[in-house]
Amino acid sequence: MLISALRRANSISGGRQRGSTAIEYALLFLPFFALFYAIVSYGFVFMLVQSFCAAAEGGARAAVAVDPTAYSNSDDYINNGVTVEVRKQVARQLDWLPAQVKSHVLGSANQNVSVSYAANVLTVVVGYQNYTANPVVPLLSLPFIGAVPKVPARLVGTATARL
Repeated sequence: MLISALRRANSISGGRQRGSTAIEYALLFLPFFALFYAIVSYGFVFMLVQSFCAAAEGGARAAVAVDPTAYSNSDDYINNGVTVEVRKQVARQLDWLPAQVKSHVLGSANQNVSVSYAANVLTVVVGYQNYTANPVVPLLSLPFIGAVPKVPARLVGTATARL
């Protein structure tokens, strides 16, 4: 009799436990999913920024290889030699990006790659303008948490070289 009473008590409490497990799962799923999604999304954003930095550095190295004696003056050297070579090198290094992302980063004829020259220092800037409006990985809006991931609007990689 004692054994059958214990079995009934265990079966009653076991039924109650099933409901609490479902509630615990529902409460814990959202924060753990947000954490996982944030890790994956931030990882992708960091990969993009590192790729932009590497492409800008590659472009700056390509500028050093341009021969200044092949051009008639310094403006011709910068505009028709260095700038063209830098933009080609950046495009080669970012060729792996999907077409939509590449169009945001490089623009038509690689015009979005900023190349400036002042005081013998070349600056190359590669960036994704307005990332929050056109994200590669969709931003989620979760209750009690907000937007995931929280990333800056502009992702940028910069490099400089002395010519």
